[in-house]
Amino acid sequence: MLRLAFLVCFAGLRICAAQISEHRPPVLMISVDGMRPDYVTKADAHGIKVPVLSSFMQHGMYADGVVGVVPTVTFPGHATLVTGVWPEQHGIYNNILFDPLNRTNGEWYWYESEFKVPTLWSAAKKAGIKTASVFWPTTVNAGDIDYLIPAYPARAPEDSNLMEALSRPVGYLRKLEEQTGQFYILSSDLDFDHLLTKTAVAMIRDVKPGFMTLHLVSLDYFEHLTGPFSPASDHAVEEIDAMVRELVQAERANDPNAIIVVVSDHGFAATHTGVNLMIPFVRAGLITLRQSPSGGRPSIESWKATIWNADGSAYVILHDPADRQTFDQVRDLLDSLRSDRRYGIARILTHDEIIARGGYPGASFLVDWTPGFSAGSRLQGDILSSISGTGTHGYLPDHPELQSSFFAIGAGIPAACDVGIIDMRQIAPTVAGWIGANLADATQPPILCSARTEAGNR
Repeated sequence: MLRLAFLVCFAGLRICAAQISEHRPPVLMISVDGMRPDYVTKADAHGIKVPVLSSFMQHGMYADGVVGVVPTVTFPGHATLVTGVWPEQHGIYNNILFDPLNRTNGEWYWYESEFKVPTLWSAAKKAGIKTASVFWPTTVNAGDIDYLIPAYPARAPEDSNLMEALSRPVGYLRKLEEQTGQFYILSSDLDFDHLLTKTAVAMIRDVKPGFMTLHLVSLDYFEHLTGPFSPASDHAVEEIDAMVRELVQAERANDPNAIIVVVSDHGFAATHTGVNLMIPFVRAGLITLRQSPSGGRPSIESWKATIWNADGSAYVILHDPADRQTFDQVRDLLDSLRSDRRYGIARILTHDEIIARGGYPGASFLVDWTPGFSAGSRLQGDILSSISGTGTHGYLPDHPELQSSFFAIGAGIPAACDVGIIDMRQIAPTVAGWIGANLADATQPPILCSARTEAGNR
């Protein structure tokens, strides 16, 4: 019955773009963190029941895969989804800031001020469109979002006061909490996604935004713990499908022609071995440790070359990029590690190759692991550790299992439109076109149904 209801719900949406030129329908973009496209495109093969997302395939536009950014982690991917450019241009290079001496205790790219280019929210604001966002990365203090609950690590009931202080307009989250309860991160599991969904639905009903973003996180949480397509991960996708149903219904109640876009930031791979790359750097004298006087874990005292981990890959950064002796030492060390199959290194990118792929311009090398291997953070002990039964991302986007998702349905979007494999940078200009905004810095054309776009043309 649920499937039939959605077929009826979407049956009247096949109108051409010319018919909506005078009235731009609202657009809701939902990010399902870590959702590989085959959770939906091959749902039957995996025994997964996702009737709502499957309806997007039948009555809207979808990609077989989205080739993401370097590295394929959450914050850079979400930044590209709202800017249409690579990390080199938008400035969000990883999840955590580069902090080789750990002076910021693992600070992340929380703040909107990190962006170097305009976003979809700023473009929409300039076009006179009301904007909203719930828990989208890198949105703290985003002045172009009218109704904002940013992504920030508020992890206790008392932290709901912090979220109210960070949200916009002042006092608005408290109003929503009268319907939804206190807003803080219960954990990154399904309970929190249900809270995010309830909050977003209340906001949609109350302020009727013209462009809104929402970030759901539980699938990524379960995939890290248990791997992709585990029973826990499959269950999370089915629960999220029901949440998308609630969000669609809320948008349709405001405007039957509303466009709903479901995307993800990266795919996922099962993992079995952690590789603590810092340890050989310590042994080679490239990193100097300070032992804890209490016998606890050591810390880094100084470094000539160090690692900026991104799970399935890692940047290698020289303290002095012009230090040729250290450069040669690092290159030879990496070549030696790559030649030993135990360490699972698939590829080592040079600085020029990193730049060509839009990665962090301050890195001298990038180590990409074979899916199954993942970067560890130990400074001492064994280089290899067992992490069987887990999962991660962050590898180069070349690996097929790291491709992310794109599904869209609504006014002006043709039915059953398979656009093939697309470049993640195409999504933002496509959404900009739907809301009638100008995203001048976007480097790729919008997604079209008339031609299957290949992401390999870089």
